[in-house]
Amino acid sequence: MFTARNAVIAAIGGVVGCIANSIAITALAGAPLLPLILSPGREFFSILFAMALIPIFARLSGATAWIAGFVVLNALASLSAKLIWGAGAPWSFVLLVNGVYAIAAVAVYALAPRGTVRA
Repeated sequence: MFTARNAVIAAIGGVVGCIANSIAITALAGAPLLPLILSPGREFFSILFAMALIPIFARLSGATAWIAGFVVLNALASLSAKLIWGAGAPWSFVLLVNGVYAIAAVAVYALAPRGTVRA
């Protein structure tokens, strides 16, 4: 379940998701792109939340894993944005842009090659 390989893939998914989320925010709200992408806090929590994909994909398969991953990541990111970071945007906007994060992160994790490592 929790292997270095899975952790690295989840981390990459978190970073890709954060970048996708930043692009969505910039496109929809006109916020500057680079400060969003380069924010250490946003990247940290994007990676932390993406770690939830490891047990989700270990226990579920197919569309169920994709849907569960999307729901969990979108919920974690949206709840933290509104309740911890105090995002002033409407819930609909927060759920939309964090849905972009969730889709990107889940896609990276789910579509990563599952080959074996050979020494």
